[in-house]
Amino acid sequence: MEIETFIDTLNPEQQQAAFDLLWQRLAADSRALNSPAWHGDVLAYRTSNPSTEPNMSVAEAKIAVKRIIDERRSSQ
Repeated sequence: MEIETFIDTLNPEQQQAAFDLLWQRLAADSRALNSPAWHGDVLAYRTSNPSTEPNMSVAEAKIAVKRIIDERRSSQ
């Protein structure tokens, strides 16, 4: 069975759990994967051109992202 076919058999909660598990395993050894070259370009750009938006805490960012996702879901 191909991975795409297997993922399609999972419900959304199972897909989220699989994603979380994969992310944890990949993050456990950051040397196992190399970032694509364009990541460096984006980081260099952002370092040279910092945002003028006010900083927010992680908790505030989570709330903002959740609000955006909820708004998108309600508009569909």
